[in-house]
Amino acid sequence: MTPDPLAVLTGDLVGSSRLGGASLDAAMAVLGEAAGAAAGWAGDGAPARFTRFRGDGWQCLAPSPALALRMMLFLRARLRARGAEFDTRIAAGIGRGTLPATGDLSAGTGPAFETSGHGLDSLGRAARLGMDWPDGPAAPAVLAALVALCDEVSRRWTPRQARIFAARLVPDAPPQAEIGAEFGISQQMVAKHLRSGGDWALRRALAALEGGTGDDE
Repeated sequence: MTPDPLAVLTGDLVGSSRLGGASLDAAMAVLGEAAGAAAGWAGDGAPARFTRFRGDGWQCLAPSPALALRMMLFLRARLRARGAEFDTRIAAGIGRGTLPATGDLSAGTGPAFETSGHGLDSLGRAARLGMDWPDGPAAPAVLAALVALCDEVSRRWTPRQARIFAARLVPDAPPQAEIGAEFGISQQMVAKHLRSGGDWALRRALAALEGGTGDDE
C-alpha cells in the first residue's frame, strides 16, 4: 500500500460503439499519449501509467491528488481536439492503493482504485466527470458541484477550443502569444477561444483544489 494517496482516474469512451475499431484505437492512443505527457507535471520523475481494458475502458494515474481535476480536463481537451465526436467519462478516486509491479493498473487494489471504479459506475446519465476525495480541500458536496460545473463548461469545447485548452492546462503553460504561435493564430484569437471556453472559471476551480488564485494570464 502506498504511503501517500494516489489519484486514480478510471474512464470509458462515450459512444464507443459508433466510433469503429480504428477510431477507438486512435482515441485510446491519444489518451495514452496525454497521460504520458501529464506524468511529468509533478516533477518527481514518476513513470507514466496508462492501461486500456474492456475495449473502451482505461485507467491512469494523475501526478498528484491536487492535479487530478486538471488532468481530467487535459485528457478531455486532448481527446476532443481530435474531433467533436470524441469524449470520455472519467471518475477520479483519491486514496491509498497498491500498484501492481507489472504496471497493469487494472490489477491495482486499495481504496483509490475501488472508489475510482465505483465512481465511474455511479456517474449519472448527465455527468461525465466525477471525483471522490475523502479529506480533500473541499467538502464532498462542494467538490461534486465544482467538478460538475467544470464538466458542463468543458464539454462545450469545440475541437479548435480544445486544442487551445490542451496547451493552456499544462502547469506553467506558456503565454497566450506562444500558444498562438504554435497553432499559427494570433494572441487575440487565443484569448477569444479561452474566453468562449470558460477559461477564467476553470482556472478558479483548479485553484480551489491546487492552491493559488487562478488569476494568471
